[in-house]
Amino acid sequence: MSTNGSPSYAVRLRNRRVRREMDALREPDHRRVLAALRRLADQPRPIGCEKLYDDVYRVRVGDWRIIYQVDENNRRVEVGGIRRRSEGTYKGIEDLFS
Repeated sequence: MSTNGSPSYAVRLRNRRVRREMDALREPDHRRVLAALRRLADQPRPIGCEKLYDDVYRVRVGDWRIIYQVDENNRRVEVGGIRRRSEGTYKGIEDLFS
């Protein structure tokens, strides 16, 4: 947690599609993903995150992957996708942030 108690970064779901992905999660998964999003506010590059390209990362939450971009200038984490791990998880991720 940051020293003053408030998050260092604003975490934002990028669009309605990401909100629908979040809303579609079952309750236990929803709680875990929400907790991971809150942790990203304090530490946008936690241990175990993986850099996909440029400033786009992913973090694992069980079978789910949170794909996000870190905007250092605005101190913001933009979530572009919340997807179950599968062969298609990372297809088209470049388009999530364009």
